[in-house]
Amino acid sequence: MSRSTAAPILLLLLAAVLFGINLGTHGLWPADEPRYAQVAREMMWSGDYLAPRVNGEGYLEKPPLLFWSMALFSLPVGDVTPVTARIPSFLSALLTVFLTWLLAKRMFGDRVAFWSAIVLMTGYRFWWQASFAQIDMLLTGCMTVALYHLWQWEGDRKGWRLPVIYGAMAAGMLAKGPPALIFPLLLVFSFYWRKKDDRKALHWVIGCAAAMLVVALWYVPARFALAGAGEQAVSEGIGGNLIRNTVGRMVMGVSKAQWPWYYLFQTPLDWLPWALFLPWVAVRTWKQRHNDKMRHFLWCWTFPAFIFFSISIGKRAIYLLPLFPAIAIFVALAVIELMDSDRVVWRRRTGLVWAGFLLLLGLVPHALPFTEYRDVYTLRVALFALMILFLGGYALRRALVTDGRALHGLIASQMALLLAGASVAVFPSMDPYKSASIICAPVRALAEKDADFDLYSLGFSREQYIYYSKHFHEPVLTDLVGRAEIPPDELMAAAKKQSHARKTITKAVEKVPVADLEAITPAERAALAAAMHRALEEEEAELTGVLKFEDDLRAELDAFAKRFGGEHPAFVYVQYEDWRWVMPLLPEGLAYHVLSQRSVGRREALLLANTAGVALLDRMNVSR
Repeated sequence: MSRSTAAPILLLLLAAVLFGINLGTHGLWPADEPRYAQVAREMMWSGDYLAPRVNGEGYLEKPPLLFWSMALFSLPVGDVTPVTARIPSFLSALLTVFLTWLLAKRMFGDRVAFWSAIVLMTGYRFWWQASFAQIDMLLTGCMTVALYHLWQWEGDRKGWRLPVIYGAMAAGMLAKGPPALIFPLLLVFSFYWRKKDDRKALHWVIGCAAAMLVVALWYVPARFALAGAGEQAVSEGIGGNLIRNTVGRMVMGVSKAQWPWYYLFQTPLDWLPWALFLPWVAVRTWKQRHNDKMRHFLWCWTFPAFIFFSISIGKRAIYLLPLFPAIAIFVALAVIELMDSDRVVWRRRTGLVWAGFLLLLGLVPHALPFTEYRDVYTLRVALFALMILFLGGYALRRALVTDGRALHGLIASQMALLLAGASVAVFPSMDPYKSASIICAPVRALAEKDADFDLYSLGFSREQYIYYSKHFHEPVLTDLVGRAEIPPDELMAAAKKQSHARKTITKAVEKVPVADLEAITPAERAALAAAMHRALEEEEAELTGVLKFEDDLRAELDAFAKRFGGEHPAFVYVQYEDWRWVMPLLPEGLAYHVLSQRSVGRREALLLANTAGVALLDRMNVSR
């Protein structure tokens, strides 16, 4: 086997192991993973792959390519599992690594290609997204296909590449919508600036129109399907939600609003450990950005998009993931130049910083026994921490006694060990705190036995509870209270008022002592009610109408209590901080049983059952 053949095979095997080891070591973590997995599961349940749904309601925020992919890989096992949900990201990451290697090889030769792939796969953010069930790695794979073939087209002008480019853009739009147009067009217009004939030869207008037409073949029928189901008017269907979640996030900041300099701080964190070379890489990249056509192409791939997304109001770290292949090549070029130079001091300082980072990181887990997360400090975690300290000591010795010409190899290999160790030691220990799997276990067991019961979620509605329950739930108190009586032009003001009132009563009852949640005494009930009412009275002077909020809450909770307190088995999820103010508002005498109370993420949640629900658990031999 020739070296040119062996290199990509070796790199793909290394990437497959490094990414694959993290596929099934922990459950699906909120918010996106369980939500997307549940959408795919409901496609499998219903057989309707056209219109995405979650909890039986139209899910209009994202296009369907990721959900289709999850469902496809889940068909052999019959359900969407953590592994099958993450396979699309895993395969997209492998494709991106391969194309990064291939692009760097075509541009700069074998050595830069090898290290570009290594840098990419051992960078923290790319590695994490490679085994995380989110859309952005799928989008990155599509964008890398498009931009790789754009570079090849620049050299050979073969016409067959254009359908590949625009087909990849269409796939990217089916994955995440308009960003799949933004990345390529920013590159095209910056790279071919003042080259009108080259842009014309790309047929970019026709190509983009064709890509949008492909998306419309799904978009229009899905939009009408949901409107036909009475869930939303056609004019307010998928299009409005897609615009809100793409253009709205970028321009109006409807979600994840950040300051313009957000990526200046976030990107170095995402590129650990290679961000340790940032001063060298930044200077070399800037000075050489127009040295040749290859560097200019990579610059046009990254810089305009970085500026565009920095100007956009809505920002998340993952939004820049499609830039990572080009950044990896820039890093590889600069790091190789540093390794080949006589800059021993640069390399030694970088090596010392890396060693110090490892030594500090190795000490962190040993503080866990003194925190609320002491259960995370398992034998595996302790051994992993000792391994990190050993790696730090070895890195320190190498920094002190060598000239550092192999520093990049040391950092890459040690980072790979860190990532693999975190997958098998740390994440399984974190899973009980991050996932809702444990609290949902009794309900899930009943659902798997096809038992008949009602499930509610009081005060909040999270997709991870639906996913891990394998059962739809009915949200209670998640919309405006008394909405039917609120004039349309007052909905926004009412929402702000009710949000403020809810925060007020939550804070008011948090210090009222309750000995036993399952057997609250009349005195405790009265104390909770008094604290809540007193807090709302104090707010009434400045926020007229908040006292009516208490009456509206009682009315809605009375309606809920009639259903929950009936003879049909029923269960309800509620956050502990909400349950403290819900209890005094419920009718006296309502029987309930606390099945579970545990931390899920940053909140403490309860699973409650009515008497019929407890009887059903016993009858079906399901552990509480």
